[in-house]
Amino acid sequence: MKEEVDLKKEYKEYNTKMIETPTTLEIWEYLNEPVVYSITDDKETNNNNGNIESVIEKKKPDVKQEYDTIKRKQKHYEQMRWEISRIIDCNFDDNTKFMTLTFKENIQDVKYTNVEFKKFIKRLNYYLYNEKKQKLKYLAVWEKQKRGAIHYHIIFFEFPFINIDELQRIWGNGFVKINKIDVDSKDNRGRYVSKYFSKDIDEKDYKQKAFFKSQNLKKPIVIRKNVKNWYDTTNKNVVYTKLYSRTIPVSYGLNSDKYRESFVRYIRVKKT
Repeated sequence: MKEEVDLKKEYKEYNTKMIETPTTLEIWEYLNEPVVYSITDDKETNNNNGNIESVIEKKKPDVKQEYDTIKRKQKHYEQMRWEISRIIDCNFDDNTKFMTLTFKENIQDVKYTNVEFKKFIKRLNYYLYNEKKQKLKYLAVWEKQKRGAIHYHIIFFEFPFINIDELQRIWGNGFVKINKIDVDSKDNRGRYVSKYFSKDIDEKDYKQKAFFKSQNLKKPIVIRKNVKNWYDTTNKNVVYTKLYSRTIPVSYGLNSDKYRESFVRYIRVKKT
């Protein structure tokens, strides 16, 4: 059966995708059919591979709605975890710091704490650079403590020295802890804090923003091509490979309830 296409949109396709950071190359080879995406939307319409396990799944009517919601959230945060790991790898430097912000009161309203967090970033940026223009480089996520209170984990890049007493004064809501990030190898730096982004999935408030980042961060290089055997999998620098299947819509550009199976080879290469 001929596939249906939304004629109002222009499409492109590729069979190989590479994401490059300073330490790693990640390659996806779509073995039996290419990925199609809309140039208009600049979105891939039949795959989602921020995480090597990501697939588009058909919703099963016999699965409970609550379970489906948690699984979708889990997939979202797992994909985010991979994306964050790459961003950390691209921006890591000798002045990268890990900060934790806590509230002295047992505040559990995420909407309220997110507002306080944004105010803190603005005050800290002005204190360090004496201007309102955003110069701080950071990634942040909120998390719940056992008692239910909200706290924040932040990675700052190119972060200058500032006295802990000044940090606590600028925060103004409780306690601040800051440490320089020491990792056993540069390969692990991206995974140092990305683990926080998939913790306590069922505790996250899906209606409130869980992840924050500044707009001045370096991003991974993404390349999409129509080529075959882009990388030799026998190369000694290959540290991981996986063959997995994904479920994709039969048609693209239009809504469809028909799906088919497609196969992908994932390759992770350590750069020397």
